[in-house]
Amino acid sequence: MRERVDFTMTDKVAVVTGGSRGIGRAIALRFAESGAKVVIAGRDAETLATTEKELWGVGCEAGTVQVDVGAPGALNRIAASVLDRFGGVDVLVNNAYLSGGGMALLDVTEDLWNRIFRVNVWAPFELARLVYPSMSERGGGSIINIASNEGIKSSGPGLGAYATSKAAMIMLTRVCAIEWAKENIRVNSIAPGLVRTDGAKRLIDHVQKTGQHFARLERFAEPDEIAPLALYLASSAGSFATGACFVIDGGELA
Repeated sequence: MRERVDFTMTDKVAVVTGGSRGIGRAIALRFAESGAKVVIAGRDAETLATTEKELWGVGCEAGTVQVDVGAPGALNRIAASVLDRFGGVDVLVNNAYLSGGGMALLDVTEDLWNRIFRVNVWAPFELARLVYPSMSERGGGSIINIASNEGIKSSGPGLGAYATSKAAMIMLTRVCAIEWAKENIRVNSIAPGLVRTDGAKRLIDHVQKTGQHFARLERFAEPDEIAPLALYLASSAGSFATGACFVIDGGELA
């Protein structure tokens, strides 16, 4: 008889950056509903408090860390907070990002380029490196990098630096998966298309004005449509998945 696929996360400890809103919030709530203990990191105290209350509301032991992941010392604060409170980490979701504000590539300054890459590439790597010892000691873990299909396709105007950073994140995922497989640390990325979040408002407004949907399904994704894939990768259901980039974009790249 085949074993039942297990999507539960009972007693697992998960960290979600950018976890107070949008895709991060949806993932944190889905983890909480599946039995995980969840720490969310984000910049805004009010949204962190609101989401933390929601997590406790579904019976989750939750915590928050108010940080900008691009700021000096922020990643150490996140790692220290979760390790001090829960003693270890089983799942890390790198969801926090910086888009670059729709600036044409020729107008991107060195400072903006560096900030985009610090938040979108360096921060996920450094935070993964900080929790690596804990995952290794616990017999393995799952790291999920929220990339974008912009990191795979040719980017539209105003998304060049962002798209380049997401392409780098996808490659970082593969390299980490190869090097850390011996520790049973699985590393995967999710590449959504256009999702209805505050961060995507500018693009969504443009699509609504022009009526030209990117997705073949001719609608926007909702954050709750991304979260189940993260649950699969975080739980034992996805125990053989590593080094992969999972595109979920309504057929945009089909």
